[in-house]
Amino acid sequence: MQQLTILFADLAGSTKLYQAEGDARAHQLISDSLARMKEVIEQNKGTLLRTVGDAVLASFPSTENAFHGAVGIQLAHNNSLLSLRVGFHYGEVIPDKGDLYGNAVNIAARVASFAKADEICTTHDCVAQLPEALKSRTDFLDQVDLKGIDKPLPVYRVYWSNDTIANQTMIMTSSNLPERYNVSQYLEIMVNSERLKLTAEKKSVTFGRGTNNDVVINHKSTSRNHASIEFTHGRFLVKDNSTNGTYVDRTGRPIDFLRREEIVLDQFGCIGFGWKPADEDDVKITFRLVVEEEMA
Repeated sequence: MQQLTILFADLAGSTKLYQAEGDARAHQLISDSLARMKEVIEQNKGTLLRTVGDAVLASFPSTENAFHGAVGIQLAHNNSLLSLRVGFHYGEVIPDKGDLYGNAVNIAARVASFAKADEICTTHDCVAQLPEALKSRTDFLDQVDLKGIDKPLPVYRVYWSNDTIANQTMIMTSSNLPERYNVSQYLEIMVNSERLKLTAEKKSVTFGRGTNNDVVINHKSTSRNHASIEFTHGRFLVKDNSTNGTYVDRTGRPIDFLRREEIVLDQFGCIGFGWKPADEDDVKITFRLVVEEEMA
């Protein structure tokens, strides 16, 4: 048995990639991505154990190495057409013919599957081992029930880009371990001059042209029951239910287009329910995430 940090990374939305780019182009993009990930893993003292389709499994001698490897993988794809989910976990593994097996491998894969596109998630066991400078770049999400795991695990988000790190410093205080901090968070939503506050107690708000919605949007491109924003598993998600789709402009990133999909709202940005935010002057919808902590 060995104690190692296991990292799992996979491509989000590969089916859409093949549809948008065609088989040959998508295959080449994925091949380039796998080669890029291998290079980043080895640069951070990691070992690439195996690739499965569009995913990689790697091990690192320390959690700090894995942290930098995860961040490096996301940065290497920051300006590409690909979006990745990354997760890592520290624990016991069983070496076998150049590969590793055990519960830590399963947990790393589950944590990666919990992450959203362009997101890194990790566990309490990893955060506890990080130096303070890196702990301050993590944010406790929730106690999460992961498939195949007996009890809920504390899961954290890692802030990896310069924009999200800067925004975290500006909007949030740093998050460390849940037993040391009482964490409260809310999502502030502005619809023109109207201010809404979504919290763990007030968990959802609906948007659309229909008068049955919490917020009525009188716009020709907005569906009757267009979308909702909901608090789930410690995160705020915008969920599209519309015909024309929802545009989410999260500052510092490419604009996301959702149709019958969902995405995490973190930091701050603009939303267009059927229109691109930059193209509309009459209806302005913005959001910002605020996290507040107090020592327990």
